[in-house]
Amino acid sequence: MSTERRYRGFGALLTALLLMFAAPAMAGDRLDEIRERGELSVAVYRDFPPYSYAEGGRYVGVDVDLAQALSERLGVRLSLRPFYADENSDDDLRNQVWKGHYLGGGVADLMLHVGLDPEYVKRNDKAELFNVYQRETVGVIYRPGRFARFDSPLALAGHKVAVEVDSISDYYLSGAFNGRLRDSAVRKLNVGEAIDAWIKGEVDAVMAPRGQLEGALFRTGAEAPRFEISEFTGLFRTSWDVGMAIKAGNPQLKAALVDALAALRRDGRLQTIYAAYGLTQADAPLALAGH
Repeated sequence: MSTERRYRGFGALLTALLLMFAAPAMAGDRLDEIRERGELSVAVYRDFPPYSYAEGGRYVGVDVDLAQALSERLGVRLSLRPFYADENSDDDLRNQVWKGHYLGGGVADLMLHVGLDPEYVKRNDKAELFNVYQRETVGVIYRPGRFARFDSPLALAGHKVAVEVDSISDYYLSGAFNGRLRDSAVRKLNVGEAIDAWIKGEVDAVMAPRGQLEGALFRTGAEAPRFEISEFTGLFRTSWDVGMAIKAGNPQLKAALVDALAALRRDGRLQTIYAAYGLTQADAPLALAGH
């Protein structure tokens, strides 16, 4: 083989290799794929009322309705992907957004109800976490007649307080104020059971994220005589932003979702979705557009 032919062969091989390695960079934005197939796949948590849960043979909830509204704004149909929470939310992002579960099934275009703690956002750089649509805060419902006053969480000392087991509220009662609230915790499997215990008078108060408290009260038709929402102090963060996540490197999809959520805020549909489940839609006071 002549030198010229060898170099031609080498050049062809080099070109093929360059194209192969450049392929990811040349890949189109996921928004193009979504529009081509006419479908937005959205991952939501299973058994997470009032945000996403099964009722009457179908999935309903705030996040389900929000997923539908976002799909409509993008001009495509919705493909809902309910999933069980993994060991931690980092695993959820990996399995649902940027890599996929080891058992298969691929990833979703979008995941809803993602906590946007700054450190969490920073360490999950393979996903884009953005688009705050709710400010969640731990709250307490209680019966005034059983409390002389309620001016701090320390007022819960000596009272039975229902909490969801292994939740932020459970950890709070166990560790805040040097453990002075530890004996107050009455652990239930979920917030719904905690509310049932409160309605029956078995506990004096319930501590849980406000949205879950409001949703559970709404579904039972009960009203809370007193509802305290505050930035509790202690070992654990009790207020956080809730947003969305997509795979990193899809700026067009991110921009489209930012625009879609902004439109839902402007026309009042976001607030209507929350109200349909008995919730108050609260924006983060410092949330920036698209973050």
